[in-house]
Amino acid sequence: MGDAVETPRRTSVLIVGGGPVGLAMGLLLDRFGIDALIVEKSPTTTDHPKSRGCWVRTMEIFRQWGIEQRIRDRGLQDNSDMFVQVESIAGREIGRSRPEPNLGQTPAWKCLVAQDAVEEEIYRVIEHSNLVQVRFSTEFLGFEETDDGVIAEIRSVESGESERWHAKYLLACDGAGSQTRRTAGIDMVGPATLAVLLNEYWRADLSRFPLAREAAGYQVYSKTSKARRAGILNTNGRDRWLSVIQIGDQKDDRPRPWTDAETIEIIRDHVGVPDLDVTLLNRSIWRMSKQVAAQFRKQRVFLVGDAAHRFPPTGGFGLNSGVQDAHNLAWKLVYVLRGWASDRLLDSYDSERRPVAQSNADFSYGNRIRFLRMDQAIRAGNEDHIRFWINDLDNHLHSIGQALGFSYEEGAVIPDGTPRGGHLTRVYTPSDRPGGRFPHLWLDAARKRSTLDWFDQDFTVVAGPMGGDWLEAGRNVSNKLGIPLNLQHLPNAHPADGIQMGLRGAALVRPDGHVAWRMPYLPADPARELAGALGGVLH
Repeated sequence: MGDAVETPRRTSVLIVGGGPVGLAMGLLLDRFGIDALIVEKSPTTTDHPKSRGCWVRTMEIFRQWGIEQRIRDRGLQDNSDMFVQVESIAGREIGRSRPEPNLGQTPAWKCLVAQDAVEEEIYRVIEHSNLVQVRFSTEFLGFEETDDGVIAEIRSVESGESERWHAKYLLACDGAGSQTRRTAGIDMVGPATLAVLLNEYWRADLSRFPLAREAAGYQVYSKTSKARRAGILNTNGRDRWLSVIQIGDQKDDRPRPWTDAETIEIIRDHVGVPDLDVTLLNRSIWRMSKQVAAQFRKQRVFLVGDAAHRFPPTGGFGLNSGVQDAHNLAWKLVYVLRGWASDRLLDSYDSERRPVAQSNADFSYGNRIRFLRMDQAIRAGNEDHIRFWINDLDNHLHSIGQALGFSYEEGAVIPDGTPRGGHLTRVYTPSDRPGGRFPHLWLDAARKRSTLDWFDQDFTVVAGPMGGDWLEAGRNVSNKLGIPLNLQHLPNAHPADGIQMGLRGAALVRPDGHVAWRMPYLPADPARELAGALGGVLH
């Protein structure tokens, strides 16, 4: 903490970091009517594409926020979720993976879209908020715990002036190198460096090549370049590209950094056009890690997104996990701030999200190994071996089971005794079992309204087709406890759709769309059962 001694200004929630996760958290709190301050040291949203995929659950959340189509419009064309192995983009194609089939299990299919576009669209929603303030060019200097929150110090990068702020909760959304996490004394568990990579973001018009529109990325196996192996990631299908090149295992092993001229020659070789007009936009060197924080909460400090977990980028789960972290934590903060829930509810953030982060870290690392095996096969030149690993590569981007199939086994859920079934990464099996996302069903012939639209800011009682007594019970419980409940009647209940509650059962679904409790029959006193379930989750 510095020398600033003025009376602290006040906010309910202070968010450190204005990347996609910090902005998503700000948007969520604004929707709930909670004030917050976001501080971001950069002067604006990112100008680097970074992550480039928003998977199904994230797109469902964006749909709820009204920004799904705007984000989709800035992404790649449909069925571009595949990798192509080439000697150069203009040269010989070695093979390609296949797009993931859409089986209609979601109202919002995934989208290959770059992070800079995602940040801009989220920011567009909250930049005019009366409740959530976004301060760019602002450093977070540190914080002190108090009995009723934290006192933090921030400083303007431009003026050098500092301010003190009191917040009831502090959210570390400041990325993989989170200083807030370090200050809070939370350790990371797992290997910090699996590889050292160079990101080179560049502009060149490749629209003449059909391949440039068809795929999310390319693995280039050059026979002549200084960088024999590189990934080229597609950000808009036309003229902006991201080359990702491993330059070492634990450190940069190059004798010296490449000059701009050498970098342009490497890009030209990888594209296969010797006189290609290339403009270098920006670059970064980063460490690939596989780490999950030892704890996601420490008193009034919460780790969200990359501050809590660092995955290999193979799999694209970094941004997606972070947005879903925010989606999980926001409603819990709101319910505690409003006095509807005890502080214990906030502990469930760690017990729910940390196992998901570990699962996503393991999945991402498996994809990293898959790429290394494919590299070895292509270098060896055995066509059968190459074909095996290219076929296996479908397991990388065919990941709806990983994206939707996770379930919270402990936390703000009440188990009903049914055993956990686990999940297959490529296959999603809908279920209304406690802990999982409530299944998507279309509610109208036009396919505009989904059951997922029911779950937003309130707990929802979903009654089976003949379970009308549950809705009356919900009205009684809401009036008695002073907590709003959304009451919804399922038009049908088919086990094939994942609805196991039956005709006369009910489920209590949280604001984040995860089932908190279910009862597959109508008891003698449904209001008592429902009140007990809600109280058990919140207190």
